[in-house]
Amino acid sequence: MSEPDETATPPESAVRFIFEYDGDDVRLVSQQRVDVAVTGFDLHQERALPPGHYVEVRGADGTPLAAVPVRGELGSSLEVFPEDPGEPITRTEVDRPHGAFTVVLPAADLAQQVAVLRVPPAARPAEGDTGPAPAPSEARARATELATFPVELG
Repeated sequence: MSEPDETATPPESAVRFIFEYDGDDVRLVSQQRVDVAVTGFDLHQERALPPGHYVEVRGADGTPLAAVPVRGELGSSLEVFPEDPGEPITRTEVDRPHGAFTVVLPAADLAQQVAVLRVPPAARPAEGDTGPAPAPSEARARATELATFPVELG
């Protein structure tokens, strides 16, 4: 029997956010309470965020409450399906990616904002550099906020 996930939220306290994007322009399409348990979200904001895109809920003062990665990323390529059966599916780069994505986050009573973030890869250390590892706050400082929206769950 597996142990309970300590980061799971009760079913009545989760929100599904649906976003659309066109390049770096992000729009919140929908936010809705859902009856699901959210597991594995990041409650430890002191932890460094690896490179990628994230959706973060924040308190009224902007304090991060929880964050989840965007699955599938906001990619710069598209799948291209062949016309002939048996040919492989390929990927092609696009100048301005567009699409939609959904995330489910815990909906703490303190949540007032939801933000979409991009964390770029860290600069590579110089060869032979044995200095200390970057601080977790460094990843947050490198993050670009693509958009912020009010949480409106009435």
